[in-house]
Amino acid sequence: MRIKQILAKDCYSLRESVLRPGQPKENWTFKEDDDKKTLHLGMEHDGEIIAIVSLLPEEKEGSKYRLRGMAVHEEFRGQGIGQQLLVALLEKTGESVWCTARKQVQGFYSKNSFEVFGDEFTMNDMPHVFMQKV
Repeated sequence: MRIKQILAKDCYSLRESVLRPGQPKENWTFKEDDDKKTLHLGMEHDGEIIAIVSLLPEEKEGSKYRLRGMAVHEEFRGQGIGQQLLVALLEKTGESVWCTARKQVQGFYSKNSFEVFGDEFTMNDMPHVFMQKV
């Protein structure tokens, strides 16, 4: 398995199937996907992308970049792949990063030094929180 830079279109299948199953394309594609400052990383296994994460230029609370669309294929969860991908992404940015985390994965981000800010909210019919790593 190896981490590599990928294109936005390489993220779409996992974004839709893991993060937004059955939802319209506008819920799992982002206007900043093709921005020259956007970074997409993927974990590859046997020639297939099994995990993804994107870093988009979007400011909030003093952070210049937003982490979005992090997903690991169901078969590969629980193996530390998400952790490896997050660490690789944060090493590449050198900036503070914010995200909207689904409540069910808030603990993952907390273990990686992200802190909650603001109030809980609902997005795409799921509870979320804003989180930031500075």
